Amino acid sequence: MVTEVADGEVLATDIFQAKYRAAAPAHGHHIFAFVRLNEAWQVGSYINYLPHREAMLVGGACTDGSVLKQCAADQRESIERAGGLMLQTVRYAEQRFAGDSVGTFGHCGDARSWSVLSSCGYQRLDHPYLIVRWNRKLDDQKRRELIASVAALGEF
Repeated sequence: MVTEVADGEVLATDIFQAKYRAAAPAHGHHIFAFVRLNEAWQVGSYINYLPHREAMLVGGACTDGSVLKQCAADQRESIERAGGLMLQTVRYAEQRFAGDSVGTFGHCGDARSWSVLSSCGYQRLDHPYLIVRWNRKLDDQKRRELIASVAALGEF
C-alpha cells in the first residue's frame, strides 16, 4: 500500500535515521510504501516531497531492507515485479502532485536511485546531481529562473 501520511515524520523516523543518520523531515509531504507483515503494516519505503515555488522538491528516499527480508518469497517477488518500493512511492507522488507542480527537482548521485528516477521521467540538468521531471512546459526565462532557484538551495 502506498499513501501520503500527514505529519508522517514520526513514521519516517526509524527508516530515515537508518539511511541518513539524521532526523526525518518535519516538513513537506510524507509518502510511504507499507508492507503487510504478520497482520501488521510496516514502513517499507519513504520519500519526501516539498513545495518550492511552482515546483516540488523530492528527497529522502529510503527503503528498509530488513522489512523486505521478512517478506515471504511470493510477496518479495510481487514487489520486485512491480519495480520495487521506491518506484511505487515515486510513481504515486508524481501522479499525486503533477497537477500542482510544473516539475519535480531532486539531487541524485546514487546509481540505484537514478535507475528508478530515470524510469519515472527524470532527466539530468547541467548541474552536478540536479535532476528534474517536468510536468508542464515553461518559457525559457521562467525555466532558467526556476532551475537557478533550486540550484541555489544546495542539497535538499
